[in-house]
Amino acid sequence: MFTRPSRQLLQGLFSVALVVIFVLAMIPVAVVPVVVSFQDKLHHSAAFAVLMLLGVAGWPGRHARLAAGLLVYGVAIEVCQHTLTAHRVGEVQDVVADGLGIALGWLLVRRTGGRHAPGQ
Repeated sequence: MFTRPSRQLLQGLFSVALVVIFVLAMIPVAVVPVVVSFQDKLHHSAAFAVLMLLGVAGWPGRHARLAAGLLVYGVAIEVCQHTLTAHRVGEVQDVVADGLGIALGWLLVRRTGGRHAPGQ
């Protein structure tokens, strides 16, 4: 029988995801077959939608704070890429894609009514 993961586990997964996404954003770009021209923006949106979903599950009721924090995190990644790496460039379009992912995650939570959040 499936049991819902605890908030602590979801908070831990959220934290790990933050670190993994930051590391992936800083390392040299791997050779990835390009399927569509905006593929990078899809990756950004998907990553931030997952972060939003994990964050809401780990900290229910803090949607606005979480969304704002994730957007700041997205800006920080772009600034770090632009200033700390020679092989990556920060882009405003990436932050827009991050914001769309955050909005998508929030919309999914609202659409399900938060029914899947642990402890609710």
